[in-house]
Amino acid sequence: MLLLGLLSFVAHFTSTAATTSNYTVAAGWYAGYHEPDVPLSSVLWSKYTHMIYAFATPTIDPSAISLVESDQELLPKFVSAAHQNNVKAGLSIGGWGGSQFYSSNVASATNRTAFVKSVTTLIQKYDLDLIDFDWEFPGMQGIGCNIVSPSDTDNLLLMLQELRVSPIGANVTISAAVYVRPFPTTNSSTIPQIAATLDWIVPMVYDLSWNWTAGSPLEQRALPTSPLNDSCFAATPGATGDGLEGRGSAVSAIQEWTAAGFPPSKIALGVPAYGHSFNVNSSTAFLTPSPGTTNRSSQLAPYPLYNTLNHTIGDSWDSTGGTNLCGVNQGPGGTWDFWALVKAGYLLANGTAAPGVPFRWDDCSSTPYLYAANHSVLVTYDDPHSFAAKGAFIRANQLAGFSMWEVGGDPNGVLLDAICEFFRCSKKRFPC
Repeated sequence: MLLLGLLSFVAHFTSTAATTSNYTVAAGWYAGYHEPDVPLSSVLWSKYTHMIYAFATPTIDPSAISLVESDQELLPKFVSAAHQNNVKAGLSIGGWGGSQFYSSNVASATNRTAFVKSVTTLIQKYDLDLIDFDWEFPGMQGIGCNIVSPSDTDNLLLMLQELRVSPIGANVTISAAVYVRPFPTTNSSTIPQIAATLDWIVPMVYDLSWNWTAGSPLEQRALPTSPLNDSCFAATPGATGDGLEGRGSAVSAIQEWTAAGFPPSKIALGVPAYGHSFNVNSSTAFLTPSPGTTNRSSQLAPYPLYNTLNHTIGDSWDSTGGTNLCGVNQGPGGTWDFWALVKAGYLLANGTAAPGVPFRWDDCSSTPYLYAANHSVLVTYDDPHSFAAKGAFIRANQLAGFSMWEVGGDPNGVLLDAICEFFRCSKKRFPC
């Protein structure tokens, strides 16, 4: 049944695909803070073309990009291991909690020059092949206390242009992890000019299941965290209600970024090796029984409502919550990595739902759900089936490839093998 499903994805997504692909990127972010669980020796280097270390952090001083002491020790080992395995080694600057001072770092010519110098110093010091800018987000608030300016996107362009023409920046790969929608700007030429400076962008098509907007409804729908498509949510029978509108997907992200001026060959799809859980009790997690029956349905309901204030902690990598860098108290993230879903017994090693675990495949988003009854949580995640669909989508749209957060989430390469299989991205057969 699974094979038939995968073949149907191929037929659907590759019917208009070219016979060859411009595929160049099989990238992954390596989280240095998970090194105790994911030693460099365990990384599946042969499955990647590029590996990106996370994170360095911009500071209030544009001439001083910060690396904590443990990262200063581990990063050289990371670069060495990558090069020994013929993989390009990169460093990501920023992240969700590391974008507070991006705006001020690029706000003036003096600051941009100092910031570029700091970047090139890191490239030289650590022998980097790639720099990845993970600003979350230019012109929009991210974590809640970032400096934000209406000129952010235009200033980002000026910084990238200065970096690209520098002797060091001219000879490295430059990428950017981006939101599912283009950077805000009033100048229609800005995004195409940014495209000219970058080797590729990675729309982060994940973390789309929650709405963090202040004043949003207390009860919301448990939407997929990494949907391939979200345009059909509102038309789904039995799933009408507040919060059902899509919040972004692979389909909409590629449509919007290409419309803004990014060629598909410079877009690598961001894919997650983790999912999110929602506190949903069993009375609402399952479909309502048929009239005249008393037995509870065994079928999971599509997009049930959940209370946004209630979050049960996820796996051992999940945050327990507390006060964030903005001084705001927050609960646990409720995240579940792919390896943890297997370890907890919800999934088998091959990524299929374990016997007895309630499971639902969502045709709209091409992603799965499962219900963890012992935690009373509904989990939206990615599995080999959904990764295969994303691989077929990448090929059909002739994208640059993919980048996965994070490599430690898929320690045995189950997801990687699935996304690669449908556009033959083995490095031994490069390009496919």
